[in-house]
Amino acid sequence: MGHRDADGPDKAPHGLGPLYVKAPVMLHSVDATGCLLAVNDRWLENLGYAREDVLGRFLGDFFTEASKVEYMRNLACFVREGRISELPYTMLSKDGRPIDILLSSVGEYDGHGRFVRSLAAIEDITMRRQAEQALAASEELFRMAFESANEGLCILSPEGRFLRANEALCEFLGYPAEELATMTAFELTHPDDRVSSARLVARAVSGEVEHFRFEKRYFHASGRVIWGRVSARLVRDAAGSPRYIISHILDVTESRRNAGKIALHTKTLEVLLRLGRMREAGLSQLGTYALSQAVALTGSADGLIALFEPARETFRLLAAHPGALSAFGMPPGAQSFDARRIEPFSTAWLSQQPVISNTPPTVPEAQSLPWRSLVVPVEGEGENRLLIVVIDKDEPYDDADVHRLILLGEGVLGHVKDRARERDLERARKQAEAASRAKSGFLANMSHEIRTPLSGIIGLTQMTLSQTPRPEVREHLELILDSSRSLLAIVNDILDFSKIEAGKMEFSPVDFDLREILDRTMKPFHFSSRQKGLRLSLRIAQELPDILHGDPDRIMQVVRNLVGNALKFTDKGEVAVEFRLLRPGDPMLVECSVRDTGIGIPEERLPELFQVFSQLESSRTKRYGGTGLGLAISRRLVEMMGGTIGVRSRPGQGSVFSFTVSLRPAQEECSEAGGSRSEAPSGGFAGLTVLLAEDNQVNRLFLKHFLSEAGCEVRLAGSGGEALAQLQNGPVDLVLMDIQMPEMDGTEATKRIRAGEAGEANKGLPVVALTAYSMKGDRERFLSAGLDDYVSKPVDVDELFMVMRRVLDRRGGLPAQLVVSDSPMDMAYYEERGKSAFAREICRMFLDESPRTEESLAVAIRTGDWQRAAEAAHTLLGMSVPLRAGGLVDRARRLQEASLAGNAAGCREAGQRVIEELEKVRAAIRDMLQ
Repeated sequence: MGHRDADGPDKAPHGLGPLYVKAPVMLHSVDATGCLLAVNDRWLENLGYAREDVLGRFLGDFFTEASKVEYMRNLACFVREGRISELPYTMLSKDGRPIDILLSSVGEYDGHGRFVRSLAAIEDITMRRQAEQALAASEELFRMAFESANEGLCILSPEGRFLRANEALCEFLGYPAEELATMTAFELTHPDDRVSSARLVARAVSGEVEHFRFEKRYFHASGRVIWGRVSARLVRDAAGSPRYIISHILDVTESRRNAGKIALHTKTLEVLLRLGRMREAGLSQLGTYALSQAVALTGSADGLIALFEPARETFRLLAAHPGALSAFGMPPGAQSFDARRIEPFSTAWLSQQPVISNTPPTVPEAQSLPWRSLVVPVEGEGENRLLIVVIDKDEPYDDADVHRLILLGEGVLGHVKDRARERDLERARKQAEAASRAKSGFLANMSHEIRTPLSGIIGLTQMTLSQTPRPEVREHLELILDSSRSLLAIVNDILDFSKIEAGKMEFSPVDFDLREILDRTMKPFHFSSRQKGLRLSLRIAQELPDILHGDPDRIMQVVRNLVGNALKFTDKGEVAVEFRLLRPGDPMLVECSVRDTGIGIPEERLPELFQVFSQLESSRTKRYGGTGLGLAISRRLVEMMGGTIGVRSRPGQGSVFSFTVSLRPAQEECSEAGGSRSEAPSGGFAGLTVLLAEDNQVNRLFLKHFLSEAGCEVRLAGSGGEALAQLQNGPVDLVLMDIQMPEMDGTEATKRIRAGEAGEANKGLPVVALTAYSMKGDRERFLSAGLDDYVSKPVDVDELFMVMRRVLDRRGGLPAQLVVSDSPMDMAYYEERGKSAFAREICRMFLDESPRTEESLAVAIRTGDWQRAAEAAHTLLGMSVPLRAGGLVDRARRLQEASLAGNAAGCREAGQRVIEELEKVRAAIRDMLQ
């Protein structure tokens, strides 16, 4: 007691001082009754108490009940013996948290041997206990997962000995765990896989890889071969030495078998596909291929395949192996056999069921037959039948083999059937081709027979219009011209529809001037719009290039259909045509829209518009004409040019039809399209000698008229033979050759010209075809015959002059002997005909009347009165044609078209050019009259 007083109840044991208080472990001191004499800071910190709360209290009060009882039992022994070492207890912190400890203590005694106090150290092992418990749980979880896994797991020594194996692996290999423990994995490995297995383990041991995966074969305890997919990892000890291999083995025997089946199935499909493609092969070649594959797919050694011949009731061998012939008693080189006389052929044939033999024959007379054989009869349509036989397979034949042979047989019989069908189809094809040729011939002849008189009507009408008729006569003639063109449009629609339906529609992409070709296309519609009092306008976006690459004829065909319809269904207001660029680039996307203020279309009728023969009016008393083909043809043409066509409409307010086409930029830097504006005006061919070979008198009449008006000297021929004779009589500069003529047609005549029958000097003569044919192949036929170009009938005079100019330009321009006058008029025409006095009279009249017309035109341009400008242009046209003032005629016509279209900028530009040309003509007249 005195010693305790000396130290004090809250003091460290004598001699320890600060070392005791600040020690990093839990320290305390108790008396003989177990009451606390001293504790250090770590003790208080770990348990969460203050010093005054613990000194003097029984140490067991800070233990769990079980540990307290145990401590009280051990206390007396400790006081007596003076030492305890690492006794486990569980203490409770102030907040009730259990703390696992190990208590070690020594006792201090006085001189009489009485216990004074203890010096104790406590080790907190809570974390260690938790780790041990977690490890134990983990080991138990591993054991449970290892043992209960559905797939094989094992632990192998680096040498491959089984250290541990789960139940699934034992079941996979067929051995109990105890027996596996005496074996190595290499002992159970198939010999073909041992080297690769050992190589992988060696790579893992050497450190090259840690994890490896492969598939290998094992021997099951029953002796059968099984497949396992092995996934293994080498585990090393702390020193880095190989310790053991953890291996996962998945049973893939069935999947391997299935893969084999799939591979065989795939091979079968490949064989059938190739067999199906052998359309050109003969029966013998088909039989040889089918037999080789029948043997390969079933794993057989030999076989034969034979086709039933009903007429002789025998089988003709398509292919056979000598071994198969010998096995069934047939001589080498046999060509046929009677199935009824050979077993098992007879059984299979009569029952029409496969016969499978997988056991040795028991009948003595059948001892020579193969042990394993498969005979499969295959039945096709009608009397088409096959017999396929294979023999000597290593394994038994089964239903899968039967199925494969049936598929092969059906493939061969399919060809047999196809041969018969092809013969029938060939006969049908020839009949269809003959019908198609007859149809094409009919359409070509119809085109020729209709276009030829139409060409005459249109040509004579144009000729008469050019002679400045009285206003009422001009109106009648323009009506005739308009009606003729309407009839021509109907004929063209029927022919185009026939060509589209037959897949013979041609497209000829070339470089073309969009503005120039639109100018020509819109020209015929100005009369119709003027008759109905409608405003017809054309707008082309500035960003659109001048020269484009595409098929201008087909594009303008769609434009004509849409504009014609718009004018037809519009009684007042306007029709506006607009071209704009939707997407630049190569190719670019161009849109054309045609807007009208006409009757509009009910929404429910819109889907019918682009259908063949569909019309909004179907009664016999319908107000508007048409065949119902125009929009359907337009849709097909636009789609074939990579575009779309559509419509927006409201009844009573009008419609907007629009379509897009894919076009490319100009393909040549200096294309013909760029020069297409340089059409020869009247008088542009002065002195040119033209041979016109045309059998139709009407066409000869108007063509001669316009050619003469243009300054040409015209010679006439009524057949190809006459044309050849004319060429031998004297030189000409160009030939216009009708294609269909009596005695000798234009194609044959051109061939003879090129052959030199009209003289060597004429072999390279420019020849332009005049043709009413428009079917696919006609263009190629004409050009291959040596023709330079062609113009379709009905002949458009402007187009004819343009083609003539193009052909002559290709040949180096106008002949050198032609003298082209710089005068704005062609007075030589009258002088050559002895009409100089008449020419002077009309010139004086022009000088008297033209100033009033010029003044009216100037006022119209200044005030923006485009109707008045159109009238002035019309008057100038009537005055300038007799003068043969080609430049003035051309510019007045352009002014008239711009005025009727309401194109203000175009009117001002064209009007200024008319006034400039008008002054040139008047100056030339004054010089002539002086």
